[in-house]
Amino acid sequence: MKSRNLFIGVLILFTGVVALLVTLHVFEFHWSILWSLWPMILIICGISMLPLNEYLKTAILLVALGIGCLLYAHESSHYEGNAVSRFFNRHFTVWDWDNDDDDDDEEYGKNTAVAEDAFAYDQHFSEPFHEVAKASMELDFGAGDLKLGGPCAELAKVDINSNFVKYSFRTERGDDQTSIFVSGKGQKKRYGKGNTNDLDMALCTQPIWSFNIDMGAADADLDFTPYKVENIEINGGACDLDIKLGDNGCDTKMDISTGASDIDIMVPSQVDCQIRIESAITGKDFKGFEKVERGLWQTPGFGQSEHQIIIDMSCAVSDISIERY
Repeated sequence: MKSRNLFIGVLILFTGVVALLVTLHVFEFHWSILWSLWPMILIICGISMLPLNEYLKTAILLVALGIGCLLYAHESSHYEGNAVSRFFNRHFTVWDWDNDDDDDDEEYGKNTAVAEDAFAYDQHFSEPFHEVAKASMELDFGAGDLKLGGPCAELAKVDINSNFVKYSFRTERGDDQTSIFVSGKGQKKRYGKGNTNDLDMALCTQPIWSFNIDMGAADADLDFTPYKVENIEINGGACDLDIKLGDNGCDTKMDISTGASDIDIMVPSQVDCQIRIESAITGKDFKGFEKVERGLWQTPGFGQSEHQIIIDMSCAVSDISIERY
């Protein structure tokens, strides 16, 4: 091997070994942690351009890669549920829900002019059940913990505990459909340790539901299994998504668009499922699916069951796992 190829060879060998260990599940790998170490790319490029012989450059490269491994190990040792959300919360996330175009900001500030450690909202909303064929939920959440759980007697029930977000709740009723809108407006403060923004939802099982959920750096546990779900649209930033879909007698279309995220989805084995994904750098684990073409996976014998689940995804640097149960 020529000395001028040594640098590239060592870099490719190192990358291959790491990829193999990840594939064999020797250690837990998170793209979000790797993404936080992106300046290492500049360091490696700079080393390759140094006017030194290949052996010395390779030695420097090995030292740099060793430092990178130590930094990754350090971040992993502080992993707290979702490394993606932790990184973005620490460096970028300052949430200010101000979705109104009116001039009520001054009045809002007067009404909430309390000490920061005393700023808290414990809110409970509900919409009484009435006969309706379809219902929709539009949620503007932001950062925090979001949960969709078991059914309730009302059409919708929302319980919130937050120390910096105040939510609004309104409904629009039509002849055969009711739309529910939930949105939050909060102080300009960083979401992180010591701050709380928890939202729990429960819904009625009778209507056919559609969801439009916008979130930021959120941990979302969404169990749709008790409900008849027609459409789900999720737009997020750095998210940790746990989604479970059920088979309740209708086709389901789900669109997910996120930044750097950890996404785990479970679909029922008795329902045909198709996955179409567009992603920059993504770790994919699709159990029980067959790859049809680039960016397209289907369950075996797709199109034979009575109902189908169609999942379209557009993600940045993410870990995605989809499994049949």
